[in-house]
Amino acid sequence: AKENQQYRLCLQYEYVGSSKQGDRVLNADIEKFKPLLPLGYNIENKSREYNWNNSSSTNYWLLLLVMAIIFWVTAILFNSLRQPLVIIFTIPISFIGVFLIFYLTKMNFDQGGFASFVLLCGITVNAAIYLLNEYNRLRSLKPKAGPVKLYLKAWNAKIIPILLTVVSTVLGFIPFMVGTNGKEGFWFPLALGTIGGLIMSLLALLIYLPIFVLPATRRKDGKKKKPGKGRRWWRRKRPAAIPLQV
Repeated sequence: AKENQQYRLCLQYEYVGSSKQGDRVLNADIEKFKPLLPLGYNIENKSREYNWNNSSSTNYWLLLLVMAIIFWVTAILFNSLRQPLVIIFTIPISFIGVFLIFYLTKMNFDQGGFASFVLLCGITVNAAIYLLNEYNRLRSLKPKAGPVKLYLKAWNAKIIPILLTVVSTVLGFIPFMVGTNGKEGFWFPLALGTIGGLIMSLLALLIYLPIFVLPATRRKDGKKKKPGKGRRWWRRKRPAAIPLQV
């Protein structure tokens, strides 16, 4: 194309990674090519500053859609609307860990950070489902037992599989964080955000879940009627018959 009496040639390439690192790589390549250009030729960066996705709001709506699907699936599983709400609110708590670890490491939040959001939705929900499912099973087997005792039994039964899942996931993402060019790609933010979210999800299971599950269970058990309470009229003593004299 010709513009201002000069011929213009546009070169484009795709860089997978953070936008800031992509700008640094592009500027370094331009500085390398400048001494090699013939007389009268010039090279410059005319790229616009794009967002990591031009429809970021659409991505977050998709994240809400994933949460809605998880809510309805768990509602069918537990036959309840209260326990799925408790499970869903563990997801934003795990997101706090993602934001904290990106803030502490001063890393750029890009596609890898959003992908860690989607991954944490499944891992965090699985841990809460394991725990609540075992708790409901124990309640059905021992309805007269205290909710705190049953929750501690469910915790002791499921905490080892939950910890093994978290530890294995963290160890699986560590190879993406080591190496000379680890911070330049997509996988480093994904691994960093997932590890931070998993650590925070353990705190959610330890503190948040029993706070919102046990009081609701006590209120529900307290509303149960005692057996035979509605038939006390049958137990009333009839007045003694008085004999009549003629």
